[in-house]
Amino acid sequence: MQTQLTPLTTARIQGLSSTLIRRLENILAASLDNANSTPSSNEHKSPILTDTAVQQVQLDVESTALIRAAEEIMLLTRTMKEIWLFGGLDTIKHEGDNDDKDEKHREMEENARIVNEGFKVFLNNLDGGEGDGGTRKDNADQHAL
Repeated sequence: MQTQLTPLTTARIQGLSSTLIRRLENILAASLDNANSTPSSNEHKSPILTDTAVQQVQLDVESTALIRAAEEIMLLTRTMKEIWLFGGLDTIKHEGDNDDKDEKHREMEENARIVNEGFKVFLNNLDGGEGDGGTRKDNADQHAL
């Protein structure tokens, strides 16, 4: 069984990547705003405590969100590794895969033929093999195809 990345998984990967980048940009923007707001050497103004507290909280929130986004990416990669290791994500093509598929296809066709013959016998026995049985047999042939 070969599993490919579904649109949902692709969207999740892209969403997590963009979240990680956005959080990092927010942290850098907050730190740059902090650096730009510091007074020059000629000015001796002390920073306002509320501004400093707001920047501190903003950095804490953004860093926590960055860590959470990284954990989500780690969880996704771990899940993909487990799927790959336990056979749900078949990415390696082996020699003779086509032979196995052809053999399985032939076996499936043989099983379908046996079921079709058994169904015909069942319908013949149901009707007693006479009368309307020919019509039912023809209908069974049409449904089997």
